[in-house]
Amino acid sequence: MHQQLHNLIRAVRDFESNRLLENMTESEVRRNTAQFLGILALLGVAVTLIQMMSDRALAINHVTLGLAWAGIYLTATIMIYFVDLKKIWCVRLSLMLIIAEGLVAIARWILAVDPSPNEGTVVGVLVGLTMGAALLPWSPRQTLAVSGAWIIASITSLFLFHDGSEDISVPASIFAYIAITIPGTMISFFRMSRFQDQFELHFIQSKYDEVREDLQAAKAIHERGFPKPKSSGQVRFTYVYKPMSQIGGDSVFASIEDPGHADSAVTLVLFDVTGHGITAALTANRLQGELMRLTGEDPTIQPDAILRAMDRYVCLTLADSAVLVSAVAIRVEPKRGIIQVANAGHPAPILRNDRGALVRIEPSGPVLGVGLEQIMQTRVEEHPFHEGDSLVAYTDGVSEARTGSESMFGTEGVESVLSHDWVEQSKRWPTQILEEVENRRAGGATDDILILETYRA
Repeated sequence: MHQQLHNLIRAVRDFESNRLLENMTESEVRRNTAQFLGILALLGVAVTLIQMMSDRALAINHVTLGLAWAGIYLTATIMIYFVDLKKIWCVRLSLMLIIAEGLVAIARWILAVDPSPNEGTVVGVLVGLTMGAALLPWSPRQTLAVSGAWIIASITSLFLFHDGSEDISVPASIFAYIAITIPGTMISFFRMSRFQDQFELHFIQSKYDEVREDLQAAKAIHERGFPKPKSSGQVRFTYVYKPMSQIGGDSVFASIEDPGHADSAVTLVLFDVTGHGITAALTANRLQGELMRLTGEDPTIQPDAILRAMDRYVCLTLADSAVLVSAVAIRVEPKRGIIQVANAGHPAPILRNDRGALVRIEPSGPVLGVGLEQIMQTRVEEHPFHEGDSLVAYTDGVSEARTGSESMFGTEGVESVLSHDWVEQSKRWPTQILEEVENRRAGGATDDILILETYRA
């Protein structure tokens, strides 16, 4: 009994870890506690009056006790409004009053003042536990502690002090003493469970929002490295980019040898880092920085030299990450009327002349990151490139887009679009190819998509 009382006191005081209490404001707890105690006060008066009306011979001490408890609850209600109690003390006060009413009733029974805990006390405990669990931030542990104290004390007293002289059914009394604690306990567990679910959902949502904001920031940083489409001068380019998630490993780089001249040579590099998401995007950003260094040091650098330098960079700095990169390096020299292309393990770019003839530029070397000696074999293809000619390069998100259970869009799908005249003059080839991929694709995207077109005007 002593240990049970000790545990009860600990439970009443143990509010520091009560998330229900932490989630409610001071004013909410004070208001709910005042409402709770006020209702108990009114209920006490009502029950006492009903008992007086039904039993004129009701003992004066019984009436006095009922009204006294109503007065205590009313006094506590007024005190909460005027004394500005902290929320932790509001809830402690409510628990202590419920415990005190039950213990006083049991003590009166033991002292033979009452034949048993009377109906008013039973109703008071029932309503007190139920309403307290519904209105106040009682944790399941605290509700169980109060319920357990009432059950143990009442049943123990029943067995120790019931001598059979009173007309009391022991099994019925035990059932009643236990039953009145069930609604409040269930409500307390339900509220805590619901709050826990809401708390976890809010936590997950907040973390998701943080990750989404980080991804949006990362996407902005990643795409900031992309060049602006060039729509003036003799050599122009445009592209469309559609990552599978918010960011990906596909990227494009552009360098204009002499931005002040319309006939300046233009260098373009389209590359695809293995993988998806943030890891691939971070690697792509590092490669963007290396390309800026290469073209900054040598604006006339040739496509094969770019791929050799990129391969060396990948092998030296990203070897531990097991990263592979496919890439196409392009250089257009309008003064000479040529385009130079080097392909390292990348889907074949397609050259389209002004008459609609198509030429594939197949890979002449493996992907970057497999070793310096192999990439040295990559050769440069050189083709005429005049007004009206276009070169379209794309990543494997286009060629490997599934159009059926056993079929892909493929290079043939790109060629089928390029073999026709423009459907809409306002749309360049990248937009038309993307629309065709999305129209024919079976299911959602499984890879990032980047389509680049450079053309002569």
